[in-house]
Amino acid sequence: MILSIDQNSHPLWDAAAKVQALVRAGREVRHLVEDVDTAFTRVGGQAGDPLGLRRETYHHSGGADWGAALFYSLFLGRQPLNVRSLEPYLGMKLSALARQAGSSVESLYEQFSPGDNWQLVGPSYAGDARYHRVIGDLGVGETAPFLREILSLARRDTLERFCARDAQERTADWFDRQQAMLEELLAAHEGGTLVDLYRDWMTRCCAEAEVALASSLGDTSAPPAGAELLELFLRDYDRAAALYNESIAEAADYLRPLRIDEGELPMFAIVERDGRPRRAGMSLDGGRLRVGEREFPLPGDRGLPLDALREGGVRCVLGKAVLLVIQVRLGPGGCPLALPLHGSVYVPAAHALTRKLAAARLLDPPSCPILRVRLRLLDRLGELDTPIRLPDYLSEATNRDEVSSRELARSWRDWTIQAAGRLEMFRDPAGRQVWQRQACRDLLDQIDRLDARRRDLARVDPKSNEVRELSHRSRTLQGQLLDRTFRQVVRDWQVCQLDYWDSRGAILPWAHAAGGEPFVKHVLDQAEINEEWDSIVN
Repeated sequence: MILSIDQNSHPLWDAAAKVQALVRAGREVRHLVEDVDTAFTRVGGQAGDPLGLRRETYHHSGGADWGAALFYSLFLGRQPLNVRSLEPYLGMKLSALARQAGSSVESLYEQFSPGDNWQLVGPSYAGDARYHRVIGDLGVGETAPFLREILSLARRDTLERFCARDAQERTADWFDRQQAMLEELLAAHEGGTLVDLYRDWMTRCCAEAEVALASSLGDTSAPPAGAELLELFLRDYDRAAALYNESIAEAADYLRPLRIDEGELPMFAIVERDGRPRRAGMSLDGGRLRVGEREFPLPGDRGLPLDALREGGVRCVLGKAVLLVIQVRLGPGGCPLALPLHGSVYVPAAHALTRKLAAARLLDPPSCPILRVRLRLLDRLGELDTPIRLPDYLSEATNRDEVSSRELARSWRDWTIQAAGRLEMFRDPAGRQVWQRQACRDLLDQIDRLDARRRDLARVDPKSNEVRELSHRSRTLQGQLLDRTFRQVVRDWQVCQLDYWDSRGAILPWAHAAGGEPFVKHVLDQAEINEEWDSIVN
């Protein structure tokens, strides 16, 4: 049995294509609809604020707006950008660049951070900061308008990108059928939960797969999958937590390390509060396990006190993402975990932690691999010859508004290689100057003339009004030079992310628009399914 776990489990996301590809390859699949993840967060959101569809984005303060329950990514769209991550290519702090370019850090984030992933977002906290809303708490009533809106958004996007008449007809047909199915599902699940609607939707499009909920992995009515990993942190916290933090620092420094001085655990609980599921963090305080506002004594063997947890309203206990990647593959009951290519940013840290725990003889490595499902959509498009209208950032990068699917397949790697080469060149001040001399000759010539004139005048009267005016004009042009350089860096960074779309996004409607049902089946049947281990001999 192969395990698949996904948020956003419906045909507008690669979860459906991944499961279909596995089934068509003769694999037995159990797909788990994610119901225990935090549903969303919005910087500055307050309890009671309305939900809404927004583009995924970072904020200059360090926070982010994101949603895990419902989302759609535009075809070949931009990735959300943490703008400060570009500083190595700019040779200066973002604050200095903003000042010299006549802008602000906040403005740069507002303009350049948002990606093209439209997500349902809202306030994360449920009552207080110890509890979060989870996907499994969302009702059909509150999400129905956004389900309809996201389907309409996906239709408009696909029609805009696949612009040939036959592609438009195929697109309209596919979305008409999905719209009718969605209305049936909304009626059937009126008063129910979003995740149960997702279960039904996935079952209809992946009939040969078993579909359940992710919370079943950690149900407190029985020992959770891979319980030995969770209990390791209870029995040998200092060593396990230190190795966890080492793994984060080594392979995923974008993740937050554990607060070891507070006994923070890399696991969470789903608790029932006022009859609704809420996600709570877990921590260790000597011989007591803290879950939200409650504490539970650990038994003598320092295992999970499942009976007490269950009686205390804890429905589910699971490892956070890094642990979960390991947890589900452990021991005799473990299963291979299916992920798309470029799926789960947590895998490198999970592999690092696996190696460290095994080296310390704290845990045997997983008995099952990760299975990477590669669909190669961008390459498969080369087998067709349908026009594709490029998104604006890619049009600016290539000086092309439209390309054939064949040309896209032939060219996208070259585009990323060229962009990556420029970014590498920008790391060096001399490299940046070479590019600026080539791409911004007009500005540099003006700056050189102004500076030469200013120097000549300064020899006669360094405090003259004309010298000050020339200095001001030169600084203005230098700000424009920085702005052009910054925009090129942003554009190149986005182009370098094109490989993400190899196997991610709304594979099914995009493939259908490009070549109809035969092409969809071809993409799925040609999927590459490869084992990925953690570099330990198993």
